[in-house]
Amino acid sequence: DSSAVVSSMALGGNDVHAFTVRYRGSGAAQADESPLASALARRYGFQLTIVDVEPDIRRVFEPIVESLDEPHADESAVPTWFICEQVARSYKVALVGTGGDELFAGYRRHFGLALANVWHRFPRPFRALASAAGNGLSEPSGGSLGVTRLKRLLRASGDTLSSRYLSVQDRLGPVDLFSADIRPRITAGFTESDFRRHGLAAPRDGLVRPALYLDYKTYLPGDLLHLADRISMAHSLELRVPLVDHEVVEDLFPIPDGTRVGWGQPKRLLRRAMLPRLPAEHFSAPKRGFVGPTAMWLRNELAELMGDELAPERIRRLGYFDAAVVDRVRTEHLAGRHNHEGVLWSLLCFCTWRRAYSGARPARQDPVSASIKSGD
Repeated sequence: DSSAVVSSMALGGNDVHAFTVRYRGSGAAQADESPLASALARRYGFQLTIVDVEPDIRRVFEPIVESLDEPHADESAVPTWFICEQVARSYKVALVGTGGDELFAGYRRHFGLALANVWHRFPRPFRALASAAGNGLSEPSGGSLGVTRLKRLLRASGDTLSSRYLSVQDRLGPVDLFSADIRPRITAGFTESDFRRHGLAAPRDGLVRPALYLDYKTYLPGDLLHLADRISMAHSLELRVPLVDHEVVEDLFPIPDGTRVGWGQPKRLLRRAMLPRLPAEHFSAPKRGFVGPTAMWLRNELAELMGDELAPERIRRLGYFDAAVVDRVRTEHLAGRHNHEGVLWSLLCFCTWRRAYSGARPARQDPVSASIKSGD
């Protein structure tokens, strides 16, 4: 998506300066797209700056959480922070590729909904048995989410399209993280009712377009655009999103599934359009989100940070979550039995946010974090 934006800028005669990230530490090679960015830079002869993202993120973790104002737990906040910090040193406005996956069907969950709709037709006892068997599978080394996604599909449930889509994205399943004291006080069902409301207005033609519509109403405004706006503004940088331009979306969204995607081939329409513009290696590269190797970092470089923030005594003192369940989730992730990166990252973000906004700050502030907050 970003390459499509950059190549269009270059072909339009603009003087392009592109930025990309390169990860360090455990599992970094699997998340590294800098060779692809370098190939594109060579093709069009533009300037490329590679921003290194280290797994030691203690100095920026709290500033990131504070910049978002409210509990927000998308792991892409880390590379977004680093790259905005770098870009803002030279520019006030930048273009990004956000929105390409939602417009051209680039997420695996878009196809996961199609599979879930088929899976829902199987007898309930068979699905329950398969889900129980799948839950015992261990994750492969390297932090891959393949087995995790299979588990989500096997337990996908719901009688409506929107509930099945929500189920496909459910990171924890039936496990209840909340403490016994909190559970009766929680007004449950907001997410389900929100998805149900949007699901009633979703298009009924095709298997993929309903998922895209739900993403446009939930994930894109509530997560990606919110995160990009808050973090970029923390660095006095404005990010613009050409792939979310309303005229582009209005023209392309009605396109039927058969043109937008192929069998097992996401974003076929965009791929065909970009074929003359991008190097060949772009079309054979695996799908990567704009996130680091979070699962591996949590098992290695960030294990100590996670152990400190999610220690049972701290969780019990906080009062929101069941300390035994949180500890089991953390232990399962560290052992590689399950990939709980999303849940653990959410807990880290929430606990840090709560501490930052409750006034219970550490007595001593890291000088680098303080300089970032002051804008120096």
